[in-house]
Amino acid sequence: MPKRNLNAAVVERLKPPAQGQEDNFDKGYPGLALRISYGGRKSWVFFYRLRDKQRRMKLGSWPAMSLAEARQAWRDARNEVEFGRDPAAERLEARRREPDTVQRVAEQFIEKWHRPRNRTADEVVRMFERHLYPVIGNREIKDIGRKDILEVLDKAEEKGLSVGVNRILANVRRLFGWAVERGLIDTSPVTGIKPPAKERARDRVLTDNELRAFLRGCDRAGDPFGTVFRLLLLTAQRRDEVASAAWAEIDLPDKLWRLSGERTKNGKPHDVPLSQAALNLIAELDSKEHSSLLFPARFAREIENEEKERPVSGFGRAKNRLDAAMLVELRRMAEDRGDDPENVELAPWRLHDLRRTAASGMARLGVGIHVVEKLLNHTSGTFGGIVAVYQRHDFADEKRAAVEAWADFLTTLCGKTPQVLASKAAD
Repeated sequence: MPKRNLNAAVVERLKPPAQGQEDNFDKGYPGLALRISYGGRKSWVFFYRLRDKQRRMKLGSWPAMSLAEARQAWRDARNEVEFGRDPAAERLEARRREPDTVQRVAEQFIEKWHRPRNRTADEVVRMFERHLYPVIGNREIKDIGRKDILEVLDKAEEKGLSVGVNRILANVRRLFGWAVERGLIDTSPVTGIKPPAKERARDRVLTDNELRAFLRGCDRAGDPFGTVFRLLLLTAQRRDEVASAAWAEIDLPDKLWRLSGERTKNGKPHDVPLSQAALNLIAELDSKEHSSLLFPARFAREIENEEKERPVSGFGRAKNRLDAAMLVELRRMAEDRGDDPENVELAPWRLHDLRRTAASGMARLGVGIHVVEKLLNHTSGTFGGIVAVYQRHDFADEKRAAVEAWADFLTTLCGKTPQVLASKAAD
């Protein structure tokens, strides 16, 4: 049972055990521990003794509950124990008296069913907070009917979602199915509701001219989005992986970005080689002495002088600014060619299309599909089925050659020095 002086940086760096779970006790706060499971999940736990029995109480999960919040919860619970009361039992009894609202059941569903099985639990939480809770979150789940579910979907469509409404329906269906299994309701109101939007596989890839416009227009997206967007294109990784990148993940000597299984969609650790252009971008960021994240949104100074950090947000507005800048650049190119700039439009695209664009671009440069899939951290396709069992080569050298070739191509595409990808000289 290791004891150490915990702080935000230490909590971030603590690695999961090879198996089982490990309790890291906070020195100076008797009984308070950060429990880390072998899968990488971290939670705050309070161990205490009451009436000659050892007991344990979960205080909350990290990073949703910061170290400062965990210490305050520890103080509250410890005070209860000193007065002879069992805080865990009282919390359980209080929860039993609460009505089973949609939000309360959804939160239980996330923690008990979704999070242990999927790496997308945080995305589902955000989805529910944005689209489910505001409409029916405070109503008892037993009172929800099909009309209420349709209202949730209709309001999501009114906000501009198309295929995204299908994702909401799929997760709400799982939620109510779980509630049926738990005996909270007899039947699911989602039964029989069909996906509102027609599913269509995306194949959008930015053209070379669009890539030129993208690189030249990134800075007009605002700080730090220009850097985030360039890193998305250079590394071919997912938006949330880049936006939530931590300094502890960056291995500068080996020129690697080391993602733990807790941070990847498929739950598998992933080493991303960093091209020199990507390293230049990272070098321009604020020192890690100011934050544990490469792209922090803000700092909220709390008790015990702990800092609660959140990754950057606001991608929608930044993407709109980038689109406007890209359109200006595309029309400027058309004018240089002698074409009518008023006839030029920017076809709709998403940030995730940068990942597809990078993968397609590398393939065009002659990079093998097996190397591209390794760089994307895919476990299907070339590495699916029996191949996944026997093929253990990590293609580290091949991945590094691929990202360097891709960065060189982008540099040549813009007709600039390599620094075009890592500074505001791109304009």
